[in-house]
Amino acid sequence: MAHIVCTVSNCYFNKREGCTAPELDVDGEHADESRFTCCDTFIEQKPGVRSSLSEPKSNTSISCRATHCVYNEDEMCEADRIVVNGKNAGNPEETCCSTFMPPEFK
Repeated sequence: MAHIVCTVSNCYFNKREGCTAPELDVDGEHADESRFTCCDTFIEQKPGVRSSLSEPKSNTSISCRATHCVYNEDEMCEADRIVVNGKNAGNPEETCCSTFMPPEFK
C-alpha cells in the first residue's frame, strides 16, 4: 500500500492531487521506463459530471503489472509513495507511473 500523488487533474478519482479510488491498477507488462506504464484506473472527468465524493486515501492497494519495476512484488506495488502523471489525459494510456524504476537503477 502506498500514498498516491496524482497530477492527472482531469481524472474522476483525483481530489487535491490525491487518489480516491478504492484500489489502483498500474499496467506496463513490457515497460522498461515509466512512460510505458499507465494507470488503468483512470476515468476521464467529463464536463457536468460530479467527480468522486470520497476523500483521498492514504494507504491504497496498488496492483502492478509493470513486471520490470523494482517495486513490483507478486504484482503488487511495494513503494511507500507513487506519483501518477498524465496532463490532459483522455485515456489510461496517456497516464504513467513516474515512480517506475527498472532494477538496474536501484
